[in-house]
Amino acid sequence: MLERELKLYIPPNQRIALTDAIHLIASQPPIHLAAHYFDTPLRCLARQFAALRLRLEGTQWVQTLKMRGTDELSKLEYNHLRPGPSLDLSVYQNTAAAALFEQLAAPLEVRYQTDVQRTIAVIKQDQSEIEIALDFGVIKAKGSELPINEIEFELKTGHMTDVFTAASKWLKRFALIIELRSKSERGDALYEYMLHQPRPLKGASAALALAQQPYRPDPIGESHEALVSHLYMTGANVFLGQVIRNATFLAGVDEIVAPKDLQASYLTLLRVGLRRLRSCRQLFKPWLTSSELALDQELREHYKEFGLWRDKDMFWLELQPKLVAAGLPAAKKLEPPKSKTSSAQALAASTEFQLVLLTSLANLVLLQALNPSAYQPDLPQAQLSSRLANWLSRIQKLCAQFGLLSPSEQHDLRNQIKRLRYNLEIVGYSTDDALYALLDKAQDQLGDLCDIYVVQDWYEENAVNKAQRAFANEWLNQKIAKYSAKSKKTLALLQDQRLKPDRH
Repeated sequence: MLERELKLYIPPNQRIALTDAIHLIASQPPIHLAAHYFDTPLRCLARQFAALRLRLEGTQWVQTLKMRGTDELSKLEYNHLRPGPSLDLSVYQNTAAAALFEQLAAPLEVRYQTDVQRTIAVIKQDQSEIEIALDFGVIKAKGSELPINEIEFELKTGHMTDVFTAASKWLKRFALIIELRSKSERGDALYEYMLHQPRPLKGASAALALAQQPYRPDPIGESHEALVSHLYMTGANVFLGQVIRNATFLAGVDEIVAPKDLQASYLTLLRVGLRRLRSCRQLFKPWLTSSELALDQELREHYKEFGLWRDKDMFWLELQPKLVAAGLPAAKKLEPPKSKTSSAQALAASTEFQLVLLTSLANLVLLQALNPSAYQPDLPQAQLSSRLANWLSRIQKLCAQFGLLSPSEQHDLRNQIKRLRYNLEIVGYSTDDALYALLDKAQDQLGDLCDIYVVQDWYEENAVNKAQRAFANEWLNQKIAKYSAKSKKTLALLQDQRLKPDRH
């Protein structure tokens, strides 16, 4: 059976009001759900994006296997009633899951548990029936406990469009945050983390332990499917997932309070995801629907707003300490940027941003991002190749003129390099490809250079006195000379590169 559900995190200040709202429409009293999740020591199931559990639902044990579907919200689900808390793997014979268990390298064992109080309400949204599940509880692994405070929207009958419509209403009403991580994903991560920890963790401490690294997606890899529609959907889903998952951490899901440098990492990877998604949309622009193009414009505004906070992090956490260590006179703490929000965290958690992410997710899940022409099997891939080749040619012309480019033109060159590099990921280039590697290197070097220009402009306008301005300019000009020389060498090598025609 195909299960499609959308999960949203409930902030602390909204839990009482949301619980009251659910209880008014609940179809039954809250129920207790206790589940045991199984895997091998080497995570044979988790590595295949599968989860196997035994759950006590009231007095009935249910064995459930979930496997990855076609998008972030879809799972292939197999449910079987059991007489007690024991597994029966024979039920998967002659199913799509059979190969999963034939390849197990070791016996299955319980790795983590969930203990949940669930309140269920069934609503009508237009012609669809949607089950809303309000879950409060914990995920348990090796003595540690991770909180569960979430609401799920699952389609029972009708159209997935109505799930997004209903979820958007609740998101707006209760300032909810999209959570793509399943309970099994979090449980597996908690168990793995605790294998190397001497003391158990609970609550926000456990949540922070799982968020020690910003989310980086696995490489897309070379695809055997060359349809324009497949390439776009693959890239857009990966990049949007990067945005949403880092936004979840940055917004403080599970009440995590990350240190400033880790928050800055979430922000950086969130913006990289946004840039990748926008670059993907630029490549496939001829086939995008008007709604997908409109979403791109909305995300562009948020990208710029996040950029103000990213520049502040770059300045205060990276370059300012170096300037101070070098002897900057009259150093003082920087003022926050002139932004619409009080912090990058508030922007990530804002209802406006979360709604744009939800609508972007809906466009992909509902297959509303592309025009019908993109799904034609005879759509010539030469159009993609031509667009990529034109972008590379334009970049190479600018590389030849690098010494004459203004700071703003150098920034534009970097943006063009990023756009090409991110789209080469979609069409199967690996980090080992010479062209991709040079684009990556040039992007980093030009990024260092552009950051210096930002700091230099700030001191021109905001230096405390002439001595500070003079010191900053001298130090920054040395960095400009250094990064310019590095960039020039890399860009010269980039001029000799060509696209590989067999990749398109």
